[in-house]
Amino acid sequence: MGASRTFPAGRGRPGSSRASDGTVTAGAGAGATPQRRLPRRAGPARTRRRSVRAALRSSPAAMEASLDIDLRAPAAAPGPAARPRGDRAGAWLLAALVGVTAARLVHWLLVPPNSDEAYYWLWGLHPALSYFDHPPLNAWIQGAAHAIFGRSLLVLRLPAALTTAGSLALVMRLAARLGGGGRRLRAAAAAAFLASPLLAMLAAFAWGDHLLVFFVLLAGALFLDVLEEVARGGRGSTARLLGGGLALGLAGLAKYSAVFLAVGLAAAIAADPRLRRLLRDPRLWAAAGLCLAVLSPVLAWNATHGLASFRFHLSRGFGHLGRGVLPFAVPSLLLLSPPLAWAMALAARRAGAGSGPRADVHRALALATFAASTAVFLGLSFVTWSLYYWNVVAYLLLVPMAAVVLAARPRLLGWHAGVGAALAAAMAVHGAVVPLTALVPGIDDEDSLEPWGWGEVAAAVRAQAAKGGADLVAATDYRPGAHLAWALEDGSVKVMSLRPSEFDQWLDARALRGRSALVVVDRRAPLGALGDRFERLERVAVVPVVRLGVHLKDYELWRGTGFDGAWPPPAAPGAGH
Repeated sequence: MGASRTFPAGRGRPGSSRASDGTVTAGAGAGATPQRRLPRRAGPARTRRRSVRAALRSSPAAMEASLDIDLRAPAAAPGPAARPRGDRAGAWLLAALVGVTAARLVHWLLVPPNSDEAYYWLWGLHPALSYFDHPPLNAWIQGAAHAIFGRSLLVLRLPAALTTAGSLALVMRLAARLGGGGRRLRAAAAAAFLASPLLAMLAAFAWGDHLLVFFVLLAGALFLDVLEEVARGGRGSTARLLGGGLALGLAGLAKYSAVFLAVGLAAAIAADPRLRRLLRDPRLWAAAGLCLAVLSPVLAWNATHGLASFRFHLSRGFGHLGRGVLPFAVPSLLLLSPPLAWAMALAARRAGAGSGPRADVHRALALATFAASTAVFLGLSFVTWSLYYWNVVAYLLLVPMAAVVLAARPRLLGWHAGVGAALAAAMAVHGAVVPLTALVPGIDDEDSLEPWGWGEVAAAVRAQAAKGGADLVAATDYRPGAHLAWALEDGSVKVMSLRPSEFDQWLDARALRGRSALVVVDRRAPLGALGDRFERLERVAVVPVVRLGVHLKDYELWRGTGFDGAWPPPAAPGAGH
């Protein structure tokens, strides 16, 4: 008497009651004994967390269904309680994107050229089928721009500004293919691309990388359209397939690392039974032939120069065992952006059964390209030095996938955009006002110091040339040589260094026998063996470089007479860069 029993939810009897947690009890009046509670069922919050985890392993379509969101449509108007938080997040993202764009404009218009920007500009003054360090597309464009518009920072970086806009449009288009569009996804795609310090650097600098990024994204977009149609049982567009081959060739004409997209494409086709019939399709091989035809200037130049560029890249840096593992891996993660890298990792997880051909082929091509490129450069880092930005091709097709994840994770998106905007602002100050690393004692950052002071150096060179005359102007390394050529707007500047560079292709040392020279000497490229090649040598000037009261470095100016023409010197050891 007085006993009570507990019933499962939904199976009570008259007199039973349901607790707020779903437990149903049956009482026997005032004298009832303490109630025994059944195990708690999963509530709405726990069910939703499970849906989120399942959605992240699924396709965008399944994600929308599981999370009850639609990435293809603008977000529904929030209620009164949610509006302030949504407004703050949107305002924060907009401010971050404006800040990143403003920093990019400061760089394009105000920051002096870095050594490689000046170096590639100088290539444009020496037209050739290809060049020692890299393929020729960037030099061709720089040469044409200089011939038409002259020399200025705007002209130097205008091609990079145009390809940045094109690359951003392609990232947004690829993200829309996966997530369905909408303002939120477009904003996430823009932030994913523009707020990554690594992608911002490579897309903004007047290096060949901005062309590589654009043409890899273009080739990827065209190939993915074809692969999706074939995976659905269709034939695929011939124009898009051939266009992909053309774009891949242009990417290779910018940087050799475009080959990793070709490797990823071959692996993705071979691994998917739905796509293997493309290997028997003559149109695919026609696209490959078109790609090779675009690359023919590089092949012809190497054939007539003893494969010099290929040999240089295949042998560069060996002998520094173990030096480059951490310098490759850590900057790769930090400069790509940890939030973006995490979004890429989430997006790369195997899609669910309902993902569909579109998501399948994109994921397959993106991961195959990532694996091919990263395996090579990570492997190289164990036996030599491997620079973090060489691996940029690995990340490009993962960015649109990450944008879909970021669109569904506002907090992660906010961290990525905010940190990217802060770093972009710091880099604008670093490049346009004063090198921030020069303010920290003990940091040796010659690459950041080197773009400064070349107006003063050029003025000193002109003054000494007017005072005592000189047959030629030279430097002891390709970096100060390129800066000096830019500052003087003189493509005849010579470089005499034991470190091989494109300057070696332009130097006929024997023809300079008996000449006099003004030689600019940088502290990380001392005069060394070059000093022995002159009958008489004297230092005529020291040019200090100071910004905002901070002494950055000094350049020395030497006058040499009676050059003996023996360069490189007999039995000079080789060196790579």
